[in-house]
Amino acid sequence: MATPRPELLSPDEDEEESARGLLYEAYNELQRLAAELDGAAVPAPAVVVVGHQTDGKSALVEALMGFQFNHVGGGTKTRRPIALHLRFNPRCHSPNCRLLAGSGEGDAEDDAGAADRSMLLADIQAYIEAENKRLENDPSQFSAKEIIIRIEYKHCPNLTIIDTPGLILAAPGRKNRVLQSQACAVEALVHAKIQHKETIILCLEDCSDWSNATTRRVVMQVDPDLVRTVLVSTKLDTKIPQFARASDVEVFLHPPTCVLDGSLLGDFPFFTSVPSGRVGSCHEAVFRSNEEFKKAISLRELDDVTSLEDKLGRSLTREEKNRIGVSNLRLFLEELLQNRYIESVPSIIPLLEKEHRAASRKLRKVTQEISDLDEAKLKEKARLFHDSFLTKLSLLLKGMVVAPPDKFGETLVNERINGGTFTGSENFQLPNKMMPNAGMRLYGGAQYHRAMAEFRLVVGSIKCPPITREEIVNACGVEDIHDGTNYSRTACVIAVAKARDTFEPFLHQVVEF
Repeated sequence: MATPRPELLSPDEDEEESARGLLYEAYNELQRLAAELDGAAVPAPAVVVVGHQTDGKSALVEALMGFQFNHVGGGTKTRRPIALHLRFNPRCHSPNCRLLAGSGEGDAEDDAGAADRSMLLADIQAYIEAENKRLENDPSQFSAKEIIIRIEYKHCPNLTIIDTPGLILAAPGRKNRVLQSQACAVEALVHAKIQHKETIILCLEDCSDWSNATTRRVVMQVDPDLVRTVLVSTKLDTKIPQFARASDVEVFLHPPTCVLDGSLLGDFPFFTSVPSGRVGSCHEAVFRSNEEFKKAISLRELDDVTSLEDKLGRSLTREEKNRIGVSNLRLFLEELLQNRYIESVPSIIPLLEKEHRAASRKLRKVTQEISDLDEAKLKEKARLFHDSFLTKLSLLLKGMVVAPPDKFGETLVNERINGGTFTGSENFQLPNKMMPNAGMRLYGGAQYHRAMAEFRLVVGSIKCPPITREEIVNACGVEDIHDGTNYSRTACVIAVAKARDTFEPFLHQVVEF
């Protein structure tokens, strides 16, 4: 059933509407938390609006909502997807908005100061326009992270709508490479938003000939049979005067199956018009309130029906009228989404139970770890780790083949990169081919033997430093017993001193290695 729209509800209707509101609130919460479940596919249905620049996406979304919130017009105005969790509330005579934390990659710091708090509609508008201007000057130009807004209003449908950046038709040629790059980025962003199977795609086409599949070309790459796509022809009021004959209007209202597949969601396209002009108190504003904007939308629908009947020379059938206007599109989407919600319940419950079990296991593990934060227990764990480490180290040095060499072993090249190499004062270094087992991945005692072999070869190739006569005379000195010279001691003193100067750097390298 459609959501009732009277200003005053009876007690039974009020209770029914409250229950329905709680249902949609739960699904909106699932939609927001789906990204936080680490890849769990929570089937939270949503309507993703897809269209090219100036096709009227944001204007149509505002008309579906019953009030204006975004910047519309020529060029690219939407540079981040805007997820709108709408809830009908007859008691909210003005939009009650709340900006929530976004999802997706990047821009996390940008939302930190504004997320998860109630905001006036004017502040929401200012925030969205500021984000669009920021991204306009950013090298990336666009962001996949959603601006998530929860809205309650007496004219709102019970829908979750995601407004995406407009697709770009870039001209060919090298001079348009920047625009071509942006077009690819936006198309990839849109693909990511419509690829989920539970998503309902609202495909906007601003054309009077259905054979021109501009937006459908992109949509059909993800949904080739259009089984979850609702096709909408926007700006109907500008197209009606273009038809010269009634037969052209008939083809436009009832496109043949050779042009549009019969599996299209809703069977036939919808046709909408949105009155131009903004709501506000400035002299440029056309509507003084959202009530006037809402009334203008209804009058526009009546005018479109009248204009079509004049062109056709007959009255529209009930089925045809049900596809004309924003109100009929909103009613169709609301009923469609409600049915999807109900169909999703059996699949959601097992997913939630699985997440609950996983969260419970993690909680028990954390609780156990917290309970083990005792001084005696920590000392015992440290002692066990110390003993285990020394045991494993001893086994490695003695030799073992349990550890896989490709994971824990190192070739001589890896060893020199990670642990350093033996070099003398003249940067002398042995070539790898001179070292035994240089290409083998070794660890433990085997790696120690190779390191010591390298040490011996390097040390053995070093020339003895020169010894001056002054050094020999100074080393002779005087004995304690007599004043003669002990030449054996003199030789040992010189040898030890020269060995220390020569070999000590290599000993430090061995220790560090």
